[in-house]
Amino acid sequence: MGKVAISADSVSLTPEKAKEYGFSLIPCPIVMDGKQYVDTEIDIDKLYARLDTKENLPKTSTANVEEFLRFFTGLSQGAGSILHICMSSVFSPQYFNALKTREVAGKKLPGIRIEVVDSRAIGIGVHLVAIEAAKAAAQGKNMNEVLELVNHLIPQVTTLAARDTLFYYDKGGRIFEARTWAEAESASSFRSIVEVDASTGGTVKPVARAKTVAQIMDKLVEITKERSDGNKLHGAIGYTRGAADRAEKLRDMLLSELEFDWLYVAEEGASVVVHNGKGLIDYTFCSRA
Repeated sequence: MGKVAISADSVSLTPEKAKEYGFSLIPCPIVMDGKQYVDTEIDIDKLYARLDTKENLPKTSTANVEEFLRFFTGLSQGAGSILHICMSSVFSPQYFNALKTREVAGKKLPGIRIEVVDSRAIGIGVHLVAIEAAKAAAQGKNMNEVLELVNHLIPQVTTLAARDTLFYYDKGGRIFEARTWAEAESASSFRSIVEVDASTGGTVKPVARAKTVAQIMDKLVEITKERSDGNKLHGAIGYTRGAADRAEKLRDMLLSELEFDWLYVAEEGASVVVHNGKGLIDYTFCSRA
């Protein structure tokens, strides 16, 4: 049956980091000043500078069927099957575009099995599922086995995000149930934790808020302890500029109180920056698969 190639939407890690973890990313289009870039090529310094102005904000778009087909065709050169992990379908039509591409690929790529999964998560949560799938594929598991693992894993994944501000999330149309927190934030200057995963139906659920970064970090650890049930965990922490020290601090705090098989820390890519700006901590974990 050949190798199982694992891929995912470009919603968190950079392509280089994803490759290190064993999977590939389909680039995310970003529109700024009327021009379209892919998130792997845009000038990240200019992107941060534009976001700092809070005016004429860039937007992300989705890969269309033609782009997906080119992407899957490239992956098929070294694999007998492809498993693609999508961000929550509540947030983006990307999942449905991938499903349409799967239908087209039946004729364009005969003999290549393509499966598409809605992770129900966003950000680093999507890539936690992809990392687990890539590890299974690297162990020689076939598509049915990897797919079974992924479908078992998705309901177990917790994905939490703590931001310096909900402003960009709100302006990007992704705020959902946390809108009232975004409106109150400017008046009270509190910090918040929101969740997007299978337990929230793939949408945004406000979880906790606090006045200080230290209190938010404590809450992230507390939530992990409450939901771990004493099990060994797998996890990942993503961050944008201004939060690298916090990400490392959170890792140390978690490892001092809980047991992880692995807990990765990585800076996140441009598509994440568009919706979050500086100061994001993007954290995900699950019980050992």
